[in-house]
Amino acid sequence: MDKYKTAYIRNFLVQKMEDLCTSANNTILKLKKTDDKFPDPFDVAAVETSNTIDLNCRSKEWHLLLDIKETLLRIDRGLFGICDHCGCPISQKRLMAAPMSKLCIICQEEIESQQYKSKRRRQYAGRIFYNHA
Repeated sequence: MDKYKTAYIRNFLVQKMEDLCTSANNTILKLKKTDDKFPDPFDVAAVETSNTIDLNCRSKEWHLLLDIKETLLRIDRGLFGICDHCGCPISQKRLMAAPMSKLCIICQEEIESQQYKSKRRRQYAGRIFYNHA
């Protein structure tokens, strides 16, 4: 991938990282402002449920933030666009669509196929089949 597209992806990821940090800070401020004094237990439950949902979303965003930081390190170290599994270049089209990809499409499909087969084996392992003939 040429340096201009890599720079574009890097800038995009930095902006995404800043947006995630802003969102996390807004959630923290929202949770600090919430009054915990509600006379109705249903109101308390609704607020707690809303806070739990917010925190779960932030947890997912935290993992995304870690992936972005890892991708930025890969860019800075010159490893961006190289498959972790086979060492071949990852297609530019794939990187533009999914910039945090660490595997080329062939390796990704192979790993997903293996995971699918393993999952199917576990599903059938616990079943008992009867021959009714």
